[in-house]
Amino acid sequence: MLPKAWSQITPYLAFNCCVFLLGAIIFGIDTGSFGGLQALPSFLNDFGVPGQDGVYAMPQLRRSLMNSLPWIGKILGCFSSDILIERLGFKNTMLVAAGVQIVGVILEITAHHWMQFTIGRDVAYFAVGLVENAVPSYNAETSPAATRGLLSGSIMFVTALGNLWGAGMSRAFATEPSSKGWMIPTGMQFIPAILLLVFIPFTPESPRWLLAKGRFDDAKRSLDKIRHKYEVEDGSTAAELNAMNELVQESLATEEGGWLDLFRGNYLRRTWIAGTLFAIQQSNGNQFVQSYAATFYVQQGLGAMSFTYNMIGQSMGILGCLVGVILFDITGRRPLLIYGSVVCTFLLFLASGIGGSTSNPSQQITHTMISCFMIFPAFTRIAATNTAFLTGAEIGGVRMRKKIMAFGLSVDVAAAFLVTFVTPYVLPILGVNIGWIFGSVCAFTVVWGWFFFPELKNRSLEEVDELFRANLKAWQFKDHTTYGTAATLTAIQNGDRGAVERANAEEKVSPFPK
Repeated sequence: MLPKAWSQITPYLAFNCCVFLLGAIIFGIDTGSFGGLQALPSFLNDFGVPGQDGVYAMPQLRRSLMNSLPWIGKILGCFSSDILIERLGFKNTMLVAAGVQIVGVILEITAHHWMQFTIGRDVAYFAVGLVENAVPSYNAETSPAATRGLLSGSIMFVTALGNLWGAGMSRAFATEPSSKGWMIPTGMQFIPAILLLVFIPFTPESPRWLLAKGRFDDAKRSLDKIRHKYEVEDGSTAAELNAMNELVQESLATEEGGWLDLFRGNYLRRTWIAGTLFAIQQSNGNQFVQSYAATFYVQQGLGAMSFTYNMIGQSMGILGCLVGVILFDITGRRPLLIYGSVVCTFLLFLASGIGGSTSNPSQQITHTMISCFMIFPAFTRIAATNTAFLTGAEIGGVRMRKKIMAFGLSVDVAAAFLVTFVTPYVLPILGVNIGWIFGSVCAFTVVWGWFFFPELKNRSLEEVDELFRANLKAWQFKDHTTYGTAATLTAIQNGDRGAVERANAEEKVSPFPK
């Protein structure tokens, strides 16, 4: 089944998805490097304050502000993304994001005061807000239904690669006392931004966006480029586009798609699901290990090895992301969220249970505790992180995908702000016992996922609307049979020749304009 689904991915479609995913590396490098930068002697020498022993350290308030204030830029980018994508399209929005990112990094590497560095991250995070909506939405719109989990869900896998890149740069300069020790890792963020400027012009615009703008011929050319040649020749892409156009025009004629619609009708349920997922993925310990793992390991007395352990954790996060995106289109979304959260709960409760039971843990206890925190990123990515971004990009159906994604990302930012601001105050007090807090969120996710999280595996984006209109229980989505044009579109994308022939025959009497 997997090879058959993957065979729908053309080389050009894979290229386009990879180009857009360069935007995810931008965010990954920042989070991966800044988590380590805060513990680097070079960064502390320039932005910290000297203690009584002459060693520079970061005051708690300053650390909280430097970690939390950039999320303001991200939330502005989240809400701006829908407007920019609607007016400019996905390609131009990505070009804007690349330009903004370059400005932000320039502000960071020229900083001589911690506030300028933080403002630079604020600007860069505006770009992050744009790409975190545009990238999964574009990949979801251009992917066949059976491969959407792989192509759209891969944003966090690529982000994790950026995390490892950033963490590796911090590890490389762990003992460098001069300013270049933090400037070089920060400057790495130029690379994906420049690559975006170079390669985005060679990608096609989303066919669905072009159809919404009434550009049928351009949409046809775009879709033909990203599907197999034999699909163009046998009429499959024509049938797919006709079905897609019918549903887009129908949605434009019957739905307003305004911001208030997020909280009306069945969209309220979708908005709540997306928002809850993004809140979970930030508060289940994921943001903690991204921002403060190196600091936590230093607190445990691990010294320079803290950066090595941090890199191991980042590597486990990459492995988890990879496993997750492969399994999305095999097992579906629900099992990964539920059973992945079970493992996350076990790891955090185990670490806190054995590490928090004594003020002077043995070496064996310390190694077990650290191992739990290094393995944990793999399962938090499998469970909530991958799932949040994929679900946010698909649950909105035809009209509300980008707005629901923007809302979900705003919840993501709010939760991340809370975690990154509060953690520096509670971590010195709680130590490893902080795992009880994050583990409780993971335990909640198991219960919430079972009762409220729907399965959208192998459904077209248009089919999602029909599923939610049916008012199903979360566990009923998987086996529900859909009808009409949305179901036909899914069949066409899955290579059903009968569906192609019926759609092409019906196209002659379609009431929707081209």
